[in-house]
Amino acid sequence: MMFRLPQFISSGLLLLLFSAPVLGEDLILGHTVEIEFGEDRGQSFGNLFELIDDEGNVLGGAGFLDVYNTRFRNDRYKLQFYIKPIKQTDPLISRHPVPARHTGLFIFDEGETIYGWADNRHTYEFDTQSNAWTKSQRYEADHLPSGFGGMKLGNGYLRFRRSGVYFNDNLAVRLPASGRVYNFYYAEHHLFFFHQDQTNDKQFTKIYAVSWKPGDSAVDALTNSPTITCRYPRTTPFSWGQHQGRVITVGNYGGIYTFVDGKWIEELQGSDQTSYQVYAHMHFNGTSYMAQYPTGNLFAYDKGPPKHLANWPPKLPQVSPSAREAMSLGIYGGKMYVGVWPWAELWSMGADANQWNYIARGFTHPELTDKQVHPYEKQALAQGLVQNHWGQRITSLVPHGDALYIATSSKGSDQWTPDRDFLPKHQADEYGSLLKLTLPGCVTTTIDWQPTPIDLRFYVYPNRIEIRRGKTTLGSAAITREMYNGVLNSTPRPQTGVFGPTALKSIRIRR
Repeated sequence: MMFRLPQFISSGLLLLLFSAPVLGEDLILGHTVEIEFGEDRGQSFGNLFELIDDEGNVLGGAGFLDVYNTRFRNDRYKLQFYIKPIKQTDPLISRHPVPARHTGLFIFDEGETIYGWADNRHTYEFDTQSNAWTKSQRYEADHLPSGFGGMKLGNGYLRFRRSGVYFNDNLAVRLPASGRVYNFYYAEHHLFFFHQDQTNDKQFTKIYAVSWKPGDSAVDALTNSPTITCRYPRTTPFSWGQHQGRVITVGNYGGIYTFVDGKWIEELQGSDQTSYQVYAHMHFNGTSYMAQYPTGNLFAYDKGPPKHLANWPPKLPQVSPSAREAMSLGIYGGKMYVGVWPWAELWSMGADANQWNYIARGFTHPELTDKQVHPYEKQALAQGLVQNHWGQRITSLVPHGDALYIATSSKGSDQWTPDRDFLPKHQADEYGSLLKLTLPGCVTTTIDWQPTPIDLRFYVYPNRIEIRRGKTTLGSAAITREMYNGVLNSTPRPQTGVFGPTALKSIRIRR
C-alpha cells in the first residue's frame, strides 16, 4: 500500500568533489575534505560539513548519525548526505507487511541491514529490495533480549551476549555470574550495563562502567569497576546517550545517572510517586535531546537536570494532552523527526525554522478523539489488559538509503491471540508494521572504518545526489532541478551541522 501525505506546517581521507563532469553530466564546484577518524572510543562521530550560501543559510550537509531509540542503538557508521528542498514537498509513505502476527516491532540497523525485534524473542531482517522479512541469521538463534545485540567498534565487532561480552569472538568482559545483566552500551572506552541481583534476600540494581578497549585482555566486570546503586530495585533504562564526554542513562523511575571523569553521579533523583521516563536520546543541531513520558515533549540536556521544552513537539488538537510519550528520534534530510504515543503521531522540525510540522500518524485507525486518552481503552479492559495496552507507538526511526523507516507497536510487543484479535486483519497488522517515508535529497549509507585512508566523493547532479567510493556508488537519492540550482554557488563549512559535535580527530577542507 502506498499513499501521499501533506507536510503541513582510522585515519581517513574524505574527498568532497563537485568538480569534473562524469558521463557528460554537470556537477557543482568541488572541494577536498580530509578527515582523520582517530581512535574509536564508541563516540558519536557527528558533523562533517554544511553547504552554505553567501548569507550563511544552510543548503545541505553531511554527518554521522548516532541515536538510541528505546532498546537499541543505531549504527554509528551511518553517513547521511542531504540537500534541502527549495519548496514544501509531500512525503511518499508506504506500509510494508508485518514479519509475523506480532503486535509490536522495534527496528535498528547494522551495516546495510535493517533488523526488526518483536515479542521479546524473535528478530527479523528486512530486505529493502524485495520489501520482505526473513528470520535473522545473526540474532534469531540467541532469541535476542532487550538491550543486547552488538555494535561495530573500529575494525571489529563488539557483541553483547548472556555468556559475556565478546570482541571479534574473543572474550572481552566477564559478566557477573549471578543475577541478571541487561541494556548494554559502549562509549568512552567503557562498557556499561545494568545488573540486578540480591544479597541477604535484599534486591538491588547497579549500573557498571567497565574500563576496556580493543587490544586489552579480558577483564572481570566486578573487579575495580565504578558502579552506582539505583534508588529502586528493578530499575531499567530505555535509552543511553553521550554529551561532552559524559555518558548518560535514565531509569524507569526517572533517575538520571551520568558517568563522567571516571565516576558516577546522580543528576536527577528518581521517584516512585511520579512518572518520568526517557525513551530516546540524540544530538540535533548543537543540542542533546531526551524524548520523555508523560509530557510527550523533548528535554534539552546539558549538565544536571534537563530542561523541559514545552510543546516540543506539540499535539494534535483532536487528542488528549494527558499521558503522552515522545518515544523515538531520528534525523532525515536535515530535520529532526519525533514519534509520539499514544496516537503514533510523527512530527518534524528543521534546524533553522524552529517550527514543528505534523507529518502523519503511524496508524489509520481509530478516529482521533479527546474523549479518552488512548485508543481502544474499552477493548483493552474487556480483555483483562491494562487500559492503555492498545495505545499506538512509533518505536523507532531508522534512516536507510534514500528513506526513513518507521516501526509501530502497541504498548507491549507480543503476539495476536484469538481472545485479543478484535480488529480486522488489515487494521490489526498496522500494529508491528514497518512504514517507509521518502523525500527527495537525502541519502544514508554505511562507511566502514579502516586504519588506512579512504576516499569518498559526494556528487550533486541535476536529478540526484550520490555518495561514492572510487567508482562504486554507495548510495543515491533523487533531487529536483531547483534543488540542484540552489546549491550551485554553495560553500562547504566544516564541523557544523545537525548531526552533533564533531568527534573526529581532524577535518580539513581545501580547494
